[in-house]
Amino acid sequence: MDNKSIAIFIDAENIAAKYAKSIFDIASDYGEILIKRIYGDCTQTSIQAWKEKVAEHSLIAMQQFNFAANKNSSDMYLITDIMSIFYEKNIDIFVIVSSDSDYTSLVQKLRENKKQVIGMGLEKSIKSYVNAFSDFFYLDKYDKKEGILSEDYLNALINIIEQLIDEKGRAEYAQISTNMKHKYSDFNPQNYGFKNFRSLIRELLPKMKKFEEKLEKTTYFLLKKEA
Repeated sequence: MDNKSIAIFIDAENIAAKYAKSIFDIASDYGEILIKRIYGDCTQTSIQAWKEKVAEHSLIAMQQFNFAANKNSSDMYLITDIMSIFYEKNIDIFVIVSSDSDYTSLVQKLRENKKQVIGMGLEKSIKSYVNAFSDFFYLDKYDKKEGILSEDYLNALINIIEQLIDEKGRAEYAQISTNMKHKYSDFNPQNYGFKNFRSLIRELLPKMKKFEEKLEKTTYFLLKKEA
C-alpha cells in the first residue's frame, strides 16, 4: 500500500489535551503525518494543558486571540488554513479534531473533492457532523470497552450480512466493515473498545446465531445461515 500523506488540524478550544496520544495513535494508522497544527488562544487557561503536548508531538501552534466571550476564535482560522493546504499541497488525508459542527461544510467540500477526511471528537458530537466524515472516532470512548452496539447498529449489521449472503453466497468481514462504514462513519471497532473488526464481530456472534463463522486462507467469512 502507498504511504498516504496526512495533515492534522486540532481545535484546542474544543478538545482536551488528555486526548493527544489517542489522536496521533489513530492518525498514524492511516499513513505518514506531514502537517500537525493546533489552533486556539493560548492566553485562555482552558487550553494551557496543550502546551506540553505541543512540544511532545512537535505541533505547530497557530495562535488566534478571542475577542468575544464564549466564542471559539479558531474556527475561521482553521478552515482557511485547511483550504490553503488543500490547494497548495498534495495531502491525501485531512484529520479534523473537534466536536464543533461548524466544520461540517468544510468536511463536505473536501470529500466532494475526493479527499479522505477523518474526524475525531467527543461522543456529544451531533450525528449530521459525524456522518459527514469518511471515518469518525470518539476520543472519549477510544480504547474503553463499551462491549455492545446500539440496537440500530446491530440491526444494520445483520441486514448487511444477510444482503451480502443473498448477493454473493457469503459475507466477507472486509465487505461487512466497508458497508457499515458507508452507512455509519463512526462505525469503528475502536469506538467500542476493540482493536479490530474481527474482535468486535466475535463479541457479537452470540447475538447473531443465524450465521456461522468460517475461515478460508486466513480471511473470515459468514457463509450461511444455520439450518
